[in-house]
Amino acid sequence: MWCSTTTTSAEPAGRGKGEADTVAALDARIGDRDRTRTADLLARAAGTGHLDLDQLDERMAGVWTARTGADLMVLEADLPPSLRAERDRQESAERQRAAARAGLRGHLITYLAVMALLVAVWVAAGMTSGQWYPWPVWPALGWGMAVAGQVRAARGAVR
Repeated sequence: MWCSTTTTSAEPAGRGKGEADTVAALDARIGDRDRTRTADLLARAAGTGHLDLDQLDERMAGVWTARTGADLMVLEADLPPSLRAERDRQESAERQRAAARAGLRGHLITYLAVMALLVAVWVAAGMTSGQWYPWPVWPALGWGMAVAGQVRAARGAVR
């Protein structure tokens, strides 16, 4: 069998709350998202040569019949930590992109509304005073850089 244990807290295994958290997480029922996550890891392991096709088939069958986190952990326990670390990095990056996308629309609408208001003030001031210095460009550039950074983060560009 391919069994190992990890803890979900900073406490060493066998001591206090960390062990209880690990046992609870491993005994908890899993859903399709957990199964898909493990299946993707196994496919990546096969693609990099860490599993042959027979091992992949055997473990994939186990993925779709698994009921708890411990069942899935057994299937991926002997895989290189670098595969799991890469999966975790990709998931973290996707969560960051999702968070950036969530706030982007409101930020962009607010930016455009304020810039329209500033241009209207500039036009009104220019028409009454006759001086046409394009001062709205400065807040547009300053705030625009922040909006551009958020757009870039939402699209997944390297920060």
